[in-house]
Amino acid sequence: MTTPPTTPAPKPTRRELLGLSTAAAGAWATFSLQSAMGADGQEPVRTAVIGTGGRGSDLIRSLTTIEGCDLVAIADNYPPHLEKAAKFAGPQAKLYSDYRRLLEEVKPAAVVVAVPLYLHYRVAGDAIAAGVDVFCEKTMCYTVDEAQKLADQVAAAKRVFQVGLQRRANPIYQQAAAMVQAGVLGQITAVKAQWHRNNNWRRPVPVAKGAADWSRLERKLNWRLYRDYSGGLMTELGSHQLDVVNWMFGDIPRKVTATGGVDYWRDGREVCDNVFCIYEYELPPLAGPRPDPNAAAASTNGTPESSLKPYTVRVTYSSLCNNAYEGAAELIMGTKGTLYLTSGKGLFYREKLADDVGWSAKKTADGGGADASVVTSGKTLKLSNSPWAHRGEPLEIDNLLGDDTRDELVSFLDHVRRGDPATICDAREGLRDTATVLTANRAIDEGTSLAVPRV
Repeated sequence: MTTPPTTPAPKPTRRELLGLSTAAAGAWATFSLQSAMGADGQEPVRTAVIGTGGRGSDLIRSLTTIEGCDLVAIADNYPPHLEKAAKFAGPQAKLYSDYRRLLEEVKPAAVVVAVPLYLHYRVAGDAIAAGVDVFCEKTMCYTVDEAQKLADQVAAAKRVFQVGLQRRANPIYQQAAAMVQAGVLGQITAVKAQWHRNNNWRRPVPVAKGAADWSRLERKLNWRLYRDYSGGLMTELGSHQLDVVNWMFGDIPRKVTATGGVDYWRDGREVCDNVFCIYEYELPPLAGPRPDPNAAAASTNGTPESSLKPYTVRVTYSSLCNNAYEGAAELIMGTKGTLYLTSGKGLFYREKLADDVGWSAKKTADGGGADASVVTSGKTLKLSNSPWAHRGEPLEIDNLLGDDTRDELVSFLDHVRRGDPATICDAREGLRDTATVLTANRAIDEGTSLAVPRV
């Protein structure tokens, strides 16, 4: 997926790209206006953060930059993390080792949950039960059953809930979604996505390896590497990118085939250090809602029924811990063009038209007209196999100075203020993402293809 220097080719017309994305343009304007949230005289949103490790601290730093956010408390049961995060949160934030006491005593309007995955259901569920709106880091839950129960609890309580899948707040991905759904790429034929890194994913343990407390503390700090606490690469990284595909397609995959293992970092970890997946989606042949199979016969108007049936799109996904080539990106390929997406830049490549094989201007012996195609028998069409040959000059979509983590929090707090549960990634979308990535983990364990639950 590397994007090399390109050669000029016809650009998409303004007409092709304008008109497709009032939703995306509106989203950008909304995020811009929300940056001044709280300056209108309304009370700021009293917000707490539960979980102050690496990701929790990132979220705390972002929250302190948002007008209209009053960061009133933070909680963590690991004192070094809590003490470090307190420096970011500021002196007004109360510190708690027990999040349940925080919920009871502080009574925040909203909480940001950034605890290890196996605790998401418990902590988010307790917050919802306490009448608090919740921002929950991805993946939404440790199991599909937990995700289903949490989504049902959110719906019953009518609380604002958002899953931390920040590409949903990124203008590049919003524009890409609008382009896909408007048919600018034509019929989508394949997607390739990956998250490649070259590190062991371990965090240092601040005691000697021979110390009595080393084993417990190592598992606490490196929870991502152990199955009791984590879903590994698919839940920590793949959840972001498979959510992008679900979002673009408006559906979840039908099935997944996957493989993976601990093949390089043989250091006692229990989750894979490399995974490779093939997902199969069923899409309608053109952009728009899936045809109603019960109404198809009456609405074909002479169109073959087979052309209205869904077709299969295969999505390949890989994640590595021993090679960083190509990093994290998604490549969405269609009959009219290709989108190359990263969090800082998006590129749209227009697909070249098929080679013209030539047309006769003379009538043929059998009376055929001037539109008869004349192709020499056995002629070989010379199509280049060079990986760079089919790339013209791209249309660029930049977000180099953007911060989609901050943007997703701004959006969440705005929904809290307005009491609007229709967040950019609600509990139902979180449930679908959970089912998508956890089914891949099951397929790896069982060595077979599995159907993805229709949640």
